[in-house]
Amino acid sequence: MKEQYDDKSGYCRMLGHTLGFNYCRIMREGLPCHNILNCWFERFPVQEFIRDNYSEEEQLAIFQSPKKKLDTLSEVLSRVQKDKKKKL
Repeated sequence: MKEQYDDKSGYCRMLGHTLGFNYCRIMREGLPCHNILNCWFERFPVQEFIRDNYSEEEQLAIFQSPKKKLDTLSEVLSRVQKDKKKKL
């Protein structure tokens, strides 16, 4: 059950504050944060949780390095420009 650890909370080094595991579990378009093992290994068997709840393909996607912020921003801007052109 994916929700079994959702009541746990911990400090997120990326965001700089405490948040619940439920956020970490779905933050990347429904998949866990790429840093989930580093942040949660002391609180519960997170590696086992990932292995039991996600397919091999999902695990590859989870642990793939995230896009750089500039690349993501560029993609968003491109989508906005295309949407504007469609509306005109």
